[in-house]
Amino acid sequence: MAHKIQVVYTEHLKRRLIFRRIPYSLPEEIFHQATERFYDYATMRHIAVMAVQYRGKRRWMMIAYDVFPDRVEIVTIHPIERKQIQQRLLSGRWIYE
Repeated sequence: MAHKIQVVYTEHLKRRLIFRRIPYSLPEEIFHQATERFYDYATMRHIAVMAVQYRGKRRWMMIAYDVFPDRVEIVTIHPIERKQIQQRLLSGRWIYE
């Protein structure tokens, strides 16, 4: 049976969830169900992106996370536009994982 990886929320992420009024479970949901994954060379972090319902609209939401042998730490979350994703891919900042 596969071991389910531990997902940890950083203090920064917890503050972002409160500040942006994002449901507490959403970052982990995005981590497990993301439709797209990238690596960000500027921050040296993994990125997961998924369309979600947020503040009454369907929006793209991204999480940035670090991978460790025993856990994943989600660092931050915020809405992102498709145009921003495309710009980061074109510039080479992000690559598909």
